[in-house]
Amino acid sequence: MLLCGALFISCGEKKEDMPERLSGSAVEAHYKGVEYEPFDTTVTEEEVQTRLDSFLNSHPVYEEVTDRDDVREGDTVNIDYTGYMDGEAFANGSDKGFDLTIGSGQFIPGFESGLIGAKEGATLDVEATFPDPYKNNPDFSGKTAVFSVTVNDIKRKKDMELTDELVAANTDYTTVADYKNYIETSLRTQKETYALTQKENLVMENLIEQTEFTGIAQEDIDSYYENSKTYYSNLAQVYESTYGYSFSMFILYFFNCASEEEYDKLLREQAEFEVKRTLILYYVIDKEKITISDEEYEEAIERYATQYNVTADELKEQVEESKIRLLAQQEKAEQIIYDNAVEVVNS
Repeated sequence: MLLCGALFISCGEKKEDMPERLSGSAVEAHYKGVEYEPFDTTVTEEEVQTRLDSFLNSHPVYEEVTDRDDVREGDTVNIDYTGYMDGEAFANGSDKGFDLTIGSGQFIPGFESGLIGAKEGATLDVEATFPDPYKNNPDFSGKTAVFSVTVNDIKRKKDMELTDELVAANTDYTTVADYKNYIETSLRTQKETYALTQKENLVMENLIEQTEFTGIAQEDIDSYYENSKTYYSNLAQVYESTYGYSFSMFILYFFNCASEEEYDKLLREQAEFEVKRTLILYYVIDKEKITISDEEYEEAIERYATQYNVTADELKEQVEESKIRLLAQQEKAEQIIYDNAVEVVNS
């Protein structure tokens, strides 16, 4: 189980054991009054309308094209297709009875445009090139494939109007007004959640940047790097066995890294960041004399157990009490930093 790695990848030992793990220190961390620029959580009419348009587009009504027999931009074609690379069909490259709107960008470049002008009932070869990088399968990045495509029929989407009847039939709401209010609330909640995450990231980044550190040993950074590398390697194996992800797919999807070199560089930067972050949190714990009561310890156990889908007893068996208490102390220290941060809006 990857629980311990997920919980304590950046966690040291108890405060009195810290010199054995982290030889450095934060000389003077001015952790109160850290400035940050807040993320704008305003929900605009344009954003709401985009969601409403998306709802309409997801419930289309089509009519058969009868005044012509060729495919044009904006048409929806029902197709059978099989993709070939170097003369051989490749996995997940074929389908039957697929509805594709020409110009939607659902397929890789060259596929949709290659169908324009095709006749209903015709079978043709379409050449298309995978983007570079190609997130869904990095092994295909930049490669060209040939698709054998049969055009079964051609349809076009009818203009739709957003009505109470359409909303009631396809959502949990009965009127357009209620559904619009739901969208506004949902967007605001998403933005506020993102704004909180952004605040915490910016505040910690700014605090680390303005804090002087001394005596940080490279082996401490290397230790964090090795621990995180092992944790993510194990996680990558889980995704490979469960979903068939290659390692290159894993690092692109989760870290937006197109190469292992880029991924390795990111992990090393994160390692230095986390060592400095941990030193700052120890500084705050000392300055604020932060302790964890038995009640707070039990609350932390329940919280982490729920988060990682284990029982409280399982968590206690896997993780030492001192580490649970330390993580809870760090959380309290972080909250003090965030609660005392100052918004600064740059004009």
